[in-house]
Amino acid sequence: MRRPVALWLLVFVLVFLAVGGLYGGVAMLLDPTGGTLQMADVLPLLLAYGLLARPAWAWAKPISRATRHYWAWVGTLALGVVLGVWLVVQGLLIGFRWPIQYVTALNGIAIVALALVPAVRRRYLR
Repeated sequence: MRRPVALWLLVFVLVFLAVGGLYGGVAMLLDPTGGTLQMADVLPLLLAYGLLARPAWAWAKPISRATRHYWAWVGTLALGVVLGVWLVVQGLLIGFRWPIQYVTALNGIAIVALALVPAVRRRYLR
């Protein structure tokens, strides 16, 4: 079955988010006041891999059973929603004025919108 164009766009947006997270993590490590290395950038790469390769991992089967959608699709949608919530909280706490916040907001919107494209959603329906 051919992969929808929206799926390729979704994978691109996930990888873009991961690369941005990796850059942010490295920048934080190079900053003397930075914290510990975060692994959040690995999540979008895991989801992108899951969407393309569709591995049948035992740990993910309960997610698919509970939601009736493939685990990587569910995780992708959840990631987009959590990203949106995080940006709202961030905006309330520190304001919404830096360019990276706008890029991240557009990325979160794109993740949710592309995951909900009917062809993509149907592809991962169980």
